Amino acid sequence: MAYPEGMRAIPREPGFLLVDDEKLYYETVGAGEPVVFCHGLGGNGGIWYQQVAAFASQYQVVVWDQRGFGRSTDSARKCSPATAVKDLRDLLDHLDIDRAHLIGQSMGGWAVLGFAVEAPDRVRSLTLASTTAGIPLPPEIVHSAVQRLAPDRPETQFLGLHQAIDERLSERDLALSYLYQVIGSFGAERSNAAMMAKLLATAYDSDRIAKVDCPVLFVFGENDQTIPAPLIRVLAASVPGALTVEIPGAGHSPYFESASTWNTIVKRFLENRTVPSSESLIRGLW
Repeated sequence: MAYPEGMRAIPREPGFLLVDDEKLYYETVGAGEPVVFCHGLGGNGGIWYQQVAAFASQYQVVVWDQRGFGRSTDSARKCSPATAVKDLRDLLDHLDIDRAHLIGQSMGGWAVLGFAVEAPDRVRSLTLASTTAGIPLPPEIVHSAVQRLAPDRPETQFLGLHQAIDERLSERDLALSYLYQVIGSFGAERSNAAMMAKLLATAYDSDRIAKVDCPVLFVFGENDQTIPAPLIRVLAASVPGALTVEIPGAGHSPYFESASTWNTIVKRFLENRTVPSSESLIRGLW
């Protein structure tokens, strides 16, 4: 198949990695410094389609499905933050990636921060997207979150509505919000409430987090109802030198809801370690 004139063909290599008798699906796309995207509880590797297209012309993009999500198996029901950290390490070893930029959305934040705590010399930068990532939380916040965990049920009975995206996305682009619902439904049956409980029960040591010596970015949505922006700002202040950007009008998944803005912010961070001010985003000056 020939590409249109002037368009460069970008290599794409999908595959499976066998770990602990489980199959982990992954893809590598493009070439350059490796950037690894780790999805949240409402997605899988396919949820990053707007990032793969935007980053692969400059970077080696890696996306993967955590155990029990998308095309990866979890026959032994061992999916947890600890197995995600181990699987991420095994995946990087399999791909011969010594150091990478790591990006974790929500649940994926536990995977990337946990890996950075264990192997800080293998992390070029850390982007924590809409996540507390295992940074220790006050006990009352953890207790409150656990109390809100509901029995597993379909996310919603309404087209385009999902707790991980701002409800106004369905008004702006119903097809896009429906796509989020569909992508998140792929994969093995699992208890999202049980997984959320495992996440909340996993906190990394503050002293070890402080020793993660790489650039860190917290990027999150103004209207996030899952992990409120004020909480992320408090946690970011506990990470020395961390940068923060709040994306106006976005919910828990700005990478999906406001992909162009999110991509530009993260690219700028990866390239020169700077980010726009939230005020400039609000005023549309950037």
